[in-house]
Amino acid sequence: MGAEFEVDAFLRRSRFSPLKVWRRGDRIGPRTGADSEGSEKKHGQSGFAALASAASFRQPAQQAADALLFLKRFEPALTLLSEFPGVDAVLLDFGIEDRPLQSQLGELQTSYFPPELLRLMGKFNIGLVITRYPETAG
Repeated sequence: MGAEFEVDAFLRRSRFSPLKVWRRGDRIGPRTGADSEGSEKKHGQSGFAALASAASFRQPAQQAADALLFLKRFEPALTLLSEFPGVDAVLLDFGIEDRPLQSQLGELQTSYFPPELLRLMGKFNIGLVITRYPETAG
C-alpha cells in the first residue's frame, strides 16, 4: 500500500489475484443514510490484499507454512512490489485466535514464525502483523 502507489498499474504487471483492492480517495465502508457527502471517510492510500493462507485462526503453524509457499511462489511479483514506485508498506498479516489464558496454570500463548519465512519477508521488506481475534466456539 502507499499514498502514491498506482495499484492498478502494478496489478496489470503481476500474477496476483487480489481479494480486495482499494484506491486513495475511495470511500471506506458502505454508505448509510446518516452519512453526508462531506463526512464520508476515504482511503488515504491505495493498495490490495491477497490471500497467502486459507488456514483457520486456530492453525497458525499452517498459516506460516502456507505463507512461506506463497512467498516462494510469488517471488518475482514480490520483488517487483518491493521496488514499485509509491509503495510505502508491504505487510503479511496473520489472523490468530486469541484464547483466554489460564494464568493460575502459567499458560502462555505464543506464535512461532520459522526463520526461513522471516528471511524471505526481510528480503522483500515485508512487515509482520499479528491480528488477534476473540476465541470462537467449536
